[in-house]
Amino acid sequence: MTDPYGIIDLAALKQPADGGATAGEASAHEVTVTEQGLQQIVGDSQQIPTLLLVTSSRVPEGAGFLASLRRGVDAHAGAVRLAVVDADTQPRVAQALQVQQLPSLLLLLLGQVQPIVAGVLPDGEIDALLKQVLDLARQQGLEVPAGEGSEGAEEPAAEPLPPLIAEAYEAIDRGDLDGAVAAFEKHLRENPADAEARTGLATVTLMRRTQGVDLDEVRREAAEKPGDLSAQMLAADVDMLGGHVDDAFGRLLDLLRGADQDTKDAVRTRLLELFEIAGAEDPRVAPARKRLANLLF
Repeated sequence: MTDPYGIIDLAALKQPADGGATAGEASAHEVTVTEQGLQQIVGDSQQIPTLLLVTSSRVPEGAGFLASLRRGVDAHAGAVRLAVVDADTQPRVAQALQVQQLPSLLLLLLGQVQPIVAGVLPDGEIDALLKQVLDLARQQGLEVPAGEGSEGAEEPAAEPLPPLIAEAYEAIDRGDLDGAVAAFEKHLRENPADAEARTGLATVTLMRRTQGVDLDEVRREAAEKPGDLSAQMLAADVDMLGGHVDDAFGRLLDLLRGADQDTKDAVRTRLLELFEIAGAEDPRVAPARKRLANLLF
């Protein structure tokens, strides 16, 4: 099975390697990531949000951060999974995740990887992070249990998803990205003001554009053809999927200098889609919008 989301280069991870678990007492809700098991963990994220920690015994602060994450995950009693990558025994997994610093924490949700932090979070911020992850998972339609860490006021019962949105998520689960796009588009024709559906459509369209691509080949072609619109737009998609949002925005904005009208129209359309995916609250969106306006007018 190939990776239907094009976010992690599973095609590059063909041969399983022997890898040991990270030292220390593991959480009951923790898995150790190997090349052999990575694809299953990506698939499982369709049902359970997963914190993906890439670390190493060589990093002094890594053990303490891992222990804090374990305590936080245990407090939520299985509502969130912790997946640990030992960069020493699984270097190709760390490379596929495009990790630049150890430790690094990422979120794996609905098959998509999003960076959270490069480095260590203070203990006091971990519970808030886990609550944000659970809120996001619920917003994306996952049935997430409250867990022991959510004692107190009961969570309001989740409202059922609109039928076409539910149909879109079911199509994503099946790997039917065309079907998901069609369902989102039909919903938006009937509900044009639904911002979450617009974001969903932009996200699944991005997934479809990058489905099955060779990440290394995309980056190599973009480097060799800096003025090629198609190569740069696909590379920007890959940047976005890998969590390199600034790189994606900058790559496309750089194409606008001296561009003809067709190029401007294509880049503007693609950037607006990526802005939708990142969300208006993302601090990188407003500066990129301002630069886009300056370059277009």
